[in-house]
Amino acid sequence: MEDHASSPLGMDRPLKGLRVVELASVLAGPLAGSFFAELGAEVIKVENPATGGDVTRQWRSADEPLEGPSAYYVAANGPKEVRMLDLKKDGDQAALNVLLSDADIVLQNFKPSGLVRLGLDPEALALRHPHLIHVHLKGFLSDANRPGYDMVVQAETGFMAMNGAPGGDHFRMPVALMDVLAAHQMRSAALLALWQRERDGLGSYLEVWLDASGLSALANRATEYLVVGHEPAALGALHPQIAPYGETFWCRCGGQIVTAVGNDPQFQALCDLLHRPEWGKDKRFSSNPERVQHRSVLAQLMAPAFLEHSADFILAQALECGVPLGRVNPVSAALQSDSGRAMTATFEAEGRTVQHVRQVAFKIHRNGKRST
Repeated sequence: MEDHASSPLGMDRPLKGLRVVELASVLAGPLAGSFFAELGAEVIKVENPATGGDVTRQWRSADEPLEGPSAYYVAANGPKEVRMLDLKKDGDQAALNVLLSDADIVLQNFKPSGLVRLGLDPEALALRHPHLIHVHLKGFLSDANRPGYDMVVQAETGFMAMNGAPGGDHFRMPVALMDVLAAHQMRSAALLALWQRERDGLGSYLEVWLDASGLSALANRATEYLVVGHEPAALGALHPQIAPYGETFWCRCGGQIVTAVGNDPQFQALCDLLHRPEWGKDKRFSSNPERVQHRSVLAQLMAPAFLEHSADFILAQALECGVPLGRVNPVSAALQSDSGRAMTATFEAEGRTVQHVRQVAFKIHRNGKRST
């Protein structure tokens, strides 16, 4: 049984009665399925027994035990019912067709060229189940049958080129970010289709792409090129348009603090906090554009000032005077925080008690009051 007591959603399950059939594997589709499950939908995850099920069952780190579900599999699969069906077999296709007759949403990430063979041709499916909302995750917007892999998409959408230290090697994001972004697009598409179905009673076929999901998230880094003509470069943690933003400093206690100073009053407050009020009057630092131009010099000046204090002291003072600073935490510390504990779900999987991070990260209030 999943633990809902401390979750942001509480015990509210607004999608109770909705049925989702999840044919997708790996991360994006299963994350979308977990989102609907946490909201109360019945989610039936279909895996192929001929291939050993979802491939992430076999994805384990070097020191991870071989018994029980893999951590990667658990990450994307919460309170779902698992059924094993080989869709290349007529009998299993018929079983899936029965499931879809009562389903509201189907999530899948098969290559378009194989849909007919698997009984998932969008037009034929719509004729059999006109109420069904069919969400199809693909790899590339411009190449329908090219398989999509997060690492490749990170590289080809510009994320990898921006990720790393200036002049150094480029790095992948430490999570499969393109899958996570695509999962959000899948959820949005399905919720929009549910709203449309309330109006006309008809289902929809919706396409989502890994590369388009990544491109949509480039945000201000894309406009650096589209508007200004600058090629976004790898800056480490630094923000290209704001300073000091992303600079990190060691404190006397050995803790590390990151800056997120977005305007001039915040910078002056930081100067006062560090007992260096004169920095705010220095022409090199008096405005954000000047600080961006002279950020290296500013960082060199700030480093010894941070070392004069403990991280706890600086963070407490920053909170009082409205300076946005944060502690650089390992994942373990982040999950042990109040927010981390609230976002951690405990449930049973294959006879074992496991945990993962929730996919629902909002509260529901109705008429100004929380519903639970």
